[in-house]
Amino acid sequence: MVDLMATDIGDDDPSVAIGSSGDGISGDFFSVIEIEVGSRCNRRCPYCPVSLFPYPPVAKFMPQEVYSAVLAELQKLSFGGRVSYHFYNEPLIRKDLHILVEKMRTSAPQALQVVYTNGDYLTDARYHQLRKAGVDYFIVTLHKSRPYPSRPFQTVKQVEDLVLSNRGGTLVHLPAPTEMDSRTPCYAPRDLCVVTVNGDVVLCCEDYKREEVYGNVLETSLWEIWHSERLVEVRRRLESGQRAGATSICGRCSNIAHAQPGISTVVEPFGRVVDLPSLKRESEAARLLPEGQDLSIDARLPD
Repeated sequence: MVDLMATDIGDDDPSVAIGSSGDGISGDFFSVIEIEVGSRCNRRCPYCPVSLFPYPPVAKFMPQEVYSAVLAELQKLSFGGRVSYHFYNEPLIRKDLHILVEKMRTSAPQALQVVYTNGDYLTDARYHQLRKAGVDYFIVTLHKSRPYPSRPFQTVKQVEDLVLSNRGGTLVHLPAPTEMDSRTPCYAPRDLCVVTVNGDVVLCCEDYKREEVYGNVLETSLWEIWHSERLVEVRRRLESGQRAGATSICGRCSNIAHAQPGISTVVEPFGRVVDLPSLKRESEAARLLPEGQDLSIDARLPD
């Protein structure tokens, strides 16, 4: 996790950036959806619960009916926020990821598709395949001391750059939240929707053990889940800094990176506030170029 509290993002307010992004859903709906298309990872990083616990008793890959249900919901909502394909998994383990990306691009063409990956399987061939399919940006967390290819629409982060949280109290070897942490507002469950491999909507990205489940996309619409009385009350308490009173996970959590609305959408992937529509336009324009030619363009993040 990037230390957003220490990152200079100028005078921009991420909530304003969201509000002006034209997604049509800000404030009363999530602006990010993270879809666990698989439940496995090829690494065992010490800052991740995967290194300590067995895989959850769920499918290795998201069933087609679950993914189709998510697509149908996003299409119905004309979703225009950020879409990613991870929870505690490595998305590129799925050899058909490009097909899922293509389907997302058809169902939610305005969405910004951002792939988080450890980079182990991101060859030049897969990079071009996924870019052509509809991926707009890659966030690579590099775990090896080795050169990594420089590509447009890609940010490479070193492990040393990460600021760690205790993952909702799961990583007991990391510091527990301070008293100030426990009173810090959290907007993660306001901005971010996490759909697990079996279709459950869980609290947020810190809920590794899937303790807080608010509904399943095969049974209930995302709109109904998002506006359920229980989840609305959790968000209300978190936004007022009442972490311990929200959920047991929140009371144990040391993550204070989402203390402002909009952080998850326009800051967290990139380290600073980014104009998502501008990034989307640049990505789409570059996608029209012949394969390989886009490697010569200047793909800096737009202000």
